[in-house]
Amino acid sequence: MHRIVRVVIVLLVILLLMGGIIMLYSTSFSAFGEFYLKRQAMWVVLGGIVAAVLTFFDYRTLARYAWVPLLAIVAALSYLAFAYALHKLPFIPDEFVSKLPFISGPTKGSFRWLHLGPFSFQPSEFAKPLLMLFLADYYGRRARHSEEFIRGFLRPILASGVVLGLIFLGKDLSTTVITASIVFVMMFVAGVRLRYLLALAVLGLGFMTLVIVTNQERMRRMTVFRNPERVRRTEGYQLWHSQLALGSGGLAGVGFTRSRMKQYYLPEAHTDFIVAIVGEELGFLAIAGLIAAYCLLGGGMFALAALTEDKTGILLCVGTGWATTFQAFINIAVVSGFGPTTGVTAPFLSYGGSSMLSCMAGIGLILSVSRLTEIEAEKKEVEEARFVLSTGE
Repeated sequence: MHRIVRVVIVLLVILLLMGGIIMLYSTSFSAFGEFYLKRQAMWVVLGGIVAAVLTFFDYRTLARYAWVPLLAIVAALSYLAFAYALHKLPFIPDEFVSKLPFISGPTKGSFRWLHLGPFSFQPSEFAKPLLMLFLADYYGRRARHSEEFIRGFLRPILASGVVLGLIFLGKDLSTTVITASIVFVMMFVAGVRLRYLLALAVLGLGFMTLVIVTNQERMRRMTVFRNPERVRRTEGYQLWHSQLALGSGGLAGVGFTRSRMKQYYLPEAHTDFIVAIVGEELGFLAIAGLIAAYCLLGGGMFALAALTEDKTGILLCVGTGWATTFQAFINIAVVSGFGPTTGVTAPFLSYGGSSMLSCMAGIGLILSVSRLTEIEAEKKEVEEARFVLSTGE
């Protein structure tokens, strides 16, 4: 059974990657030539190598030492939060902040990327798989303490809170919400008492409400997505044209490479809004297939969790499955106007190196869980058969 689920997961990921490369060609070739296509192909190859390497590592060893790279990510997030704090100070010139090492200034008002020569990476994307590894190891080795307040709830939530707080301080609310939901789901599956989690959910929702109502930009996003046509020349421009793209595609689409929105109207068509171009060129049937692929992919990861006996492995599969499906849901919700506009990529589909490597690392980890679980189950069957033969029972 493990082998069947693994094959399904790998095939779905390959289909999504191929679809992403094809649609990236369609959305970017006329304006940017082969630039984005070549870079994305490079990220896909690197991501495939990462997934293959992780598949043949013992995920339990990786989880046990996940705190080491997680500390490096915390340092990177702290640096970005520091840069954002300097940027907000009225007496610090923007030129000073933009000249800080590895930082070229705010991107759309936020500090999410570190720049290394011609490349840039987003530490918050790598925080997700590393935090999943950390929590999976923590609860895997302390399963009997999961219902306790101090060891089962407070310690892991404080450690996770540091990471979440730093992501938020870099003005990345969407990634903060996604990462927080991963932590919540993993703690639920780990067996943390429900009353602690309910209190955490109430506090989290209260905090989100506070940061939205006290920020004019976020409040505008919360109101604009319900009627983008009313402000289609200002705040609702991107969402309005995304909806036009989806609507004009109809059932079967206007044809591959024939999108009008990508050429003149829809910004970020190759990144956060690539699903809108899928809908315009290939139609509702393609969107339905894409949603089905994400659902099957998440379902396969949850199936691996059900087939696994090791708690660390179960938590890794659940965390990765939730992260993939929830991020896909948010991206499609944003593109269709079901939710407020925010910068969340479509897993395995959108352009972006950090997102690609993070998603592929998650695939490698769950394949490692499945491979080792299957090997251990086969060893157990052999030992039981030997015992039966030796005892004659």
